[in-house]
Amino acid sequence: MTNYLGKTQFSNLNTNFYYTSLNEASYDCKDEAFYNAAEEKLKSNSWKENASDKILKALCYVYRKMLIQDYERDICKYLYFWLGNILIDKMKHNHVFQDVIRDLFDILKNHKGKVCAAHTYHIDVENFKNIKLFFDYSKDYDSYENQITYYNPPCNEKYKNYLKSYVDTYKKFQVKCPNGRHSYRYCDIFNEYFADKDPEKLSKWTCNIQPNEPEEEEAWGETEATEEQSSPTHGMEGQNADPRGGFEQGRKQGEEYHSSSDSNVYTMDSQMDSNSLPSDGTPSTIISKSVTGAVSVAGALVPSYLLYNVISIMIKNIMHYFTFHKACTSINKTINYVYNIFFFIH
Repeated sequence: MTNYLGKTQFSNLNTNFYYTSLNEASYDCKDEAFYNAAEEKLKSNSWKENASDKILKALCYVYRKMLIQDYERDICKYLYFWLGNILIDKMKHNHVFQDVIRDLFDILKNHKGKVCAAHTYHIDVENFKNIKLFFDYSKDYDSYENQITYYNPPCNEKYKNYLKSYVDTYKKFQVKCPNGRHSYRYCDIFNEYFADKDPEKLSKWTCNIQPNEPEEEEAWGETEATEEQSSPTHGMEGQNADPRGGFEQGRKQGEEYHSSSDSNVYTMDSQMDSNSLPSDGTPSTIISKSVTGAVSVAGALVPSYLLYNVISIMIKNIMHYFTFHKACTSINKTINYVYNIFFFIH
């Protein structure tokens, strides 16, 4: 199946994992020492849309995670860019966003000291957005290497737009920031983040928008497999092995006779392979059909030893279905009747 880049692949990007964790954080740290100070700091700012509660929950999420020994310390880097993005978008006076981040990081402490160290970038709002893209693209690089395994694979619109914003920004600063020292701080950061990455991939990754994700095709495949497993014949090939094997042996003994007898043998074999009872479910109905089959075989000049084998197998088949004492008693009487017919014919 084609490697379609859709919802699952998008959610598996490193940046989406971390930013989603921060966006959806629900931790409560009201009893922790840092909480009140962080809350007061956020209240002191003017907001276009108050994001204080969201930020406090994200700070608490990082605080709790950093209490775990050897937890992934990249969470602090993600927190820095996540905070900057929210503060720039939500604060009225967003030019002070870096001061707010620095203050919050200074407040966020546990018994070991500061939980996270803030970056010392002195940049404006526009350059922050670009540097965030540098960081994000560098962190998603490994994910894209695993997902984009050939040129221009199919993808949904969201995946394409996300990737395109990365590639366009990278190409823009690739021209602005050739390797070497620069007077622009963002160029040093750009070269730092992409130092060990393949510029060919970074500048050319793309995908082809195909809006209909192949979920229905996958679901169809799963349904087909389920139906096959639930089918009465799936996995049952060996259940009638003994009756079929015995019948095939008798058929080989009479294979030099007329081909019509072979046809009747196959017909009777398929009848005996069925594990379901006739519509009325009575032993007499089964016996009567079996006797009819035996007579038709006899009419095709099948020798007596083959007919005897056929009748014996039919009887064994019938006994297989009826194990109760009463049913067996009835069948025994019927067996005698069948044998009488057999010897009468001959």
